[in-house]
Amino acid sequence: MEKFLCDRLLDPTQPISERFRALFSLRNLKGPGPRNALIQATRDSSNLLAHEAAFALGQMQDAEAIPALKAVLNDFSLHPIVRHEAAEALGAIGLESNIPLLKNSLVLDPAQEVRETCELALQRIEELKSGGSDDKASMAEKSPFLSVDPAAPASSYSSIDKLREVLLDEERGMYERYSALFALRNHGGEEAVSAIIDSLGTKSALLKHEVAYVLGQL
Repeated sequence: MEKFLCDRLLDPTQPISERFRALFSLRNLKGPGPRNALIQATRDSSNLLAHEAAFALGQMQDAEAIPALKAVLNDFSLHPIVRHEAAEALGAIGLESNIPLLKNSLVLDPAQEVRETCELALQRIEELKSGGSDDKASMAEKSPFLSVDPAAPASSYSSIDKLREVLLDEERGMYERYSALFALRNHGGEEAVSAIIDSLGTKSALLKHEVAYVLGQL
């Protein structure tokens, strides 16, 4: 089954829906075979598939994928949406050894969405470093959707109105706005969803991208 899924993922003649089905099945299997197939898929001619392959590697939190993800982040010939997801995956894996590259890309990458993602990834790794018991496992457990989120949900705001204010504030840092977004997602309910929808009007293409992802989760 594993070989079938790897072959299906990497076969460009297959419908994109079938390749995606194989991709997410491989994410759940883990191990060297799925990892290597997903790494190959980060170089696929479909930017959408390559983006999701990088996302899956981050969700697997497989440190063996780090060299390939770093190479993707550094390859300016790849679409920014793919490189952004490689940066997010490095943050999801959460190792301190990823910090120097992320800091370098934060300053030098030509794409704003990649720089913003590096900011998020660096903040996530810093939280893992300073959080004591809040290691990677406990951060993942905070998501009722069983996802490794690029920011921990905000815990210091008690009301949906305050979370909405933070999420929509263009002057706030990206990590703080993401934290508000995931807190609203976890809260659920009509008011929280309405606040999330309102943030689709934000200036940041990266935040819009994440908002659409969260609405899909809901």
